[in-house]
Amino acid sequence: MQLRIVLNTGIDSADLNEGGMNMAYRTTSRAIATGLVLLSWLPAMVAAHEMPDYTGQVFPPEHALNTRIDSLPVHPNSDNFITSIGANTALHPDFGTAWDDGGMLRQMGIPCNVVGADQPKVPITWTLYGNESDPGPWPIPQNPSIETVFDWRETDDGDRHMLIIDSSARILYETGNVYGNEDGTEWDGGCGAVFDLASCALRTDEWTSADAAGLPIFPLLIRYDEVERALEGGGELPHAIRFTVQRSQRAYIWPARHYASSSTDQNRPPMGLRFRLKTDYNVSGYSLRMQVVLRTFKKYGIIVADNGSSWYFQGTHDDRWDDEEISTLKRLRGSDFEAVDISEWFDHPGFDTNSAAVPPPSGAKTVSGHRHHMPHGLTLVSVRRKGARAPLMVTYSAPGGAMVRLGISDLTGKTIYATSVRSGTLGTNTVMIDNSFITSGISIIRLYSAHHGIVSKPFTIFR
Repeated sequence: MQLRIVLNTGIDSADLNEGGMNMAYRTTSRAIATGLVLLSWLPAMVAAHEMPDYTGQVFPPEHALNTRIDSLPVHPNSDNFITSIGANTALHPDFGTAWDDGGMLRQMGIPCNVVGADQPKVPITWTLYGNESDPGPWPIPQNPSIETVFDWRETDDGDRHMLIIDSSARILYETGNVYGNEDGTEWDGGCGAVFDLASCALRTDEWTSADAAGLPIFPLLIRYDEVERALEGGGELPHAIRFTVQRSQRAYIWPARHYASSSTDQNRPPMGLRFRLKTDYNVSGYSLRMQVVLRTFKKYGIIVADNGSSWYFQGTHDDRWDDEEISTLKRLRGSDFEAVDISEWFDHPGFDTNSAAVPPPSGAKTVSGHRHHMPHGLTLVSVRRKGARAPLMVTYSAPGGAMVRLGISDLTGKTIYATSVRSGTLGTNTVMIDNSFITSGISIIRLYSAHHGIVSKPFTIFR
């Protein structure tokens, strides 16, 4: 095994002012590797740390985080997003065995705890974002594994994420900046988030979680046993992977629920933005185990989950990892990736912003495992205006009397205008919209009718 010495650098202050609960201590923990010392031994005082292999359900297959993105279009702002994060910056696998922090061994990666129905629950209170947290008590084991430290009694700074899965109830508990009392019977955490692993339910909109984006951590980690299973089948992990950026935007894209910046620079990535490894990237020069990870990057991608060092992607801490093998992933550069536009998912009939489910596409819906045609009677004819200050003229056709919801969003998916109108007689209808609130550039207009489908169209405003 090897130990890794990592040197810290700072994080943009604009991304610390309004972050999730992690931002209070993020600068001490997301280290950027500017120096590297490899040792060939691990002190005997450190016990072997193999993560438990949770094989239960981790969200339904239709959950956005479990949905492939390899066939979706490239985001129109992809190049600017990549440049903002760092086109020539190497990706950094932020997981493995252990590293030496000035003589103190630290875990590489995020550990997890698996408990059963018989695990007693203990009190936990929230010190940073109590009004955005799920209440205790929680089923915290007697000697829990916590990120950064090998012994939960250590009081050193760091993210100190604690992830707990109740395997019997399929419930995930996640917190960070967590500390226990002397005997582990009472706990404090920065923020607490509970996820039903059998559900597509999202957190309350604008609520953070143990990640600034309001997303879960565990379902987005590269896990050793999961890689081994994929290796046997020649496949990939069936979910996206979380990663961090140094500078994000004051915005978030579904299914994220929270932003972590005060910057309005639209070339910075918003929380929840998906990226994928370009399809022509040659993976043959990597080990078979790392090819599993690279195939996952191509099919399910990576997702902006928090502020931190740019292009750091996460997996579980586990002493079975081969750090040299994992280190080969540093050959990747930001320019090997592209941002993905998921907005077509928003047009699928039945799409609900309060659910993480990606419904079947327009023209079909799933009933008892079969696909049925969904008739359309809604058409977006045109979006135009007669002058720079003139209102938008939105012309559409719909069955007479149909209630139609009209919305305008920016390229991040954020709604900037919404209204409901009732159609007149069968034929064309025109709605006039004041466009003064729409910024220069590309926006998306959508029409939705509960009985007649969804249509959308991009349009451009020049100021």
